[in-house]
Amino acid sequence: MIDEDLRTAQRRARRWHELDEQREAIAGRLRETREALDALVAWDPESVAVEEAKLKAFDRALASLQRELAEVGPARDLYEELLLRKERRLTESADPRGAELLELGRLLAELDVELPARERARDAGRAALRRPGDREAVAVFVRHLRALGMTIETDALHGAQGLREGRTLVDDLESRCRNLENLRTRLRNRREELLLV
Repeated sequence: MIDEDLRTAQRRARRWHELDEQREAIAGRLRETREALDALVAWDPESVAVEEAKLKAFDRALASLQRELAEVGPARDLYEELLLRKERRLTESADPRGAELLELGRLLAELDVELPARERARDAGRAALRRPGDREAVAVFVRHLRALGMTIETDALHGAQGLREGRTLVDDLESRCRNLENLRTRLRNRREELLLV
């Protein structure tokens, strides 16, 4: 029974995700159209009418998507809850998938700690590079690096050489964040694959 419920919830969760992406795209177009309307220098009645017509169309499309999203309901939450139930059942049984699910859970939990820490360090590094003379921004970056077990001197980000080193560190953090995000996606997909068998 749970497998059938999972498949239904998965379809609804995917539909919710598709609708949410469409909603975000239309909301972006709506903002762009409002900005275009605000930017019209000469109040050319024809241009204003075209932009206002676009606004109305985007508003209608957005309202329609909002209604459909409401119909799909809390699909993602239900889907995740059903996945968790099945995961508990498999990890408590002799099913060989249970051991792999436990390991996936451990790895995902580690990623849930490491990835945000690296993202915070990356963001602090970007801020320090945008304001190279700001000692507080540099100090925040250094603190975040030290929290990751990386060392750099506070004075190291001054001058051309220091800025190059800072950029290299930020680029390395960015690359590591991307790799961790990709790993998290692969692990989540594998977890889902195991649970939907």
